[in-house]
Amino acid sequence: MNNKMAVGLVIVLVVIIGVYFLMQKQGAVTEKPGSIATKQQAAATTPNTISIKDFAFSPETLTIKVGEKVTWVNEDTATHTIKSDTFNSEGIDQGGKFEFTFNNKGTFNYSCGIHPSMQGKIVVE
Repeated sequence: MNNKMAVGLVIVLVVIIGVYFLMQKQGAVTEKPGSIATKQQAAATTPNTISIKDFAFSPETLTIKVGEKVTWVNEDTATHTIKSDTFNSEGIDQGGKFEFTFNNKGTFNYSCGIHPSMQGKIVVE
């Protein structure tokens, strides 16, 4: 193999690797099944799931029907809790979850027992 051919091969490899990383950064390259990102995306798209991320509940207000279950999923590195007059959780570590079924109509305000500035609301119709 001559020098020109070797240099050309190196350039092609660099371009391919660069395109791959650019596509990955833009989200065109998907995660492998079972990876953390895939699990978090699944949690975020599951009905009645509240994500705990960046010291906030998302969505902050969730409206559901009587008898439906709500799941809180902690995507933060910090431990959080769910505290209300009606339901309370133990500490929820990163990747952990808390579930509660709402059997009565009403508006249920809650916060993080560790970080009280984190607040949310469940509206049960």
